[in-house]
Amino acid sequence: MPTTAKRNTFSKPEKICSQTQIDLLFAQRKSLSSNFFRLIYLETEASKKPPVQLLIAVPKKKLRHAVDRNRMKRLIREAYRLNKHNLLDLYSGIGKHCDIALVFTGHQCITQSETTTAIKGLLNRLIQVHEKNPQ
Repeated sequence: MPTTAKRNTFSKPEKICSQTQIDLLFAQRKSLSSNFFRLIYLETEASKKPPVQLLIAVPKKKLRHAVDRNRMKRLIREAYRLNKHNLLDLYSGIGKHCDIALVFTGHQCITQSETTTAIKGLLNRLIQVHEKNPQ
């Protein structure tokens, strides 16, 4: 009896690449914050895109060295990739689309476990916010 295993991937269609989409996300945003991250999101009607698309931002003002910024982006991508399934199930189930920007707000690199904990918490809070106010 084959099971449908969910793949932990983060492919090109799941990334926000369009400048107009980025501008719209930051113009009409709602946000949630934790110690190290700010999650900015925008819910829209369903489209042919994946139900959730992500933008990762690590400002140069927060982490001066490119090595540190690239490491944080890798850690954020990995944490999102492993914890995105509940969010994808929610938005594909209700037929909506959500653009998300994860912005790093810390002043130094953090560990993988801290990153995973913070991002998992933010994604769960986003699910709770949507369940309280299903629009």
